[in-house]
Amino acid sequence: MSPNQVTVASALITALGIIALMTGPPHPVRGILIAVLLALGFALDSADGQVARLTGRGSPAGEWLDHVVDAGKIVSIHAAVLVAAYRFFPLGGAWLLVPLGFQVVSIVTFFGGELERHLRPATGDSTVPDAPSTIRAVALLPADYGILALSFIFLGWPWLFAVVYGLLFVATTAIMALLLSKWFRALSRSPVRDS
Repeated sequence: MSPNQVTVASALITALGIIALMTGPPHPVRGILIAVLLALGFALDSADGQVARLTGRGSPAGEWLDHVVDAGKIVSIHAAVLVAAYRFFPLGGAWLLVPLGFQVVSIVTFFGGELERHLRPATGDSTVPDAPSTIRAVALLPADYGILALSFIFLGWPWLFAVVYGLLFVATTAIMALLLSKWFRALSRSPVRDS
């Protein structure tokens, strides 16, 4: 498969999980199916860049496609939670603000990270960056899409899912605040770019 085919496969499998979330009532088997589909879509999304590097078939168009699919996935998953909660969950109306907030936090974090990466000045430094810290990796886990995908295992118990999803939202919001602050400070120290 080409890298773009892997990206498209990731999008299609993720879409199946999202459709399954919106179209039927919560049930343990449905939750497991959704978690498996979202996790498989996530694995393929992670693999497209590896395929590009291994085959030497990476391209700006492929990177663009990957980011467009990622943005669509981020917006759609939380919209699907909102639809499913409205249709099937025995929750109050105020809880419906949680997926809306989670959607905003997730897309702002994604877009903020992408912008920081593209606006960061090239250093010309060819040294290998330090290995990421284990503590940092564990601290960022609540904001990881793979963890979100696995949270759907609890979908068969709507109150439990609502608590887990809500806790992931709170943690992701805190992580977003820290990352945005870090990226803003780093870019504030960067030299002014010519337009």
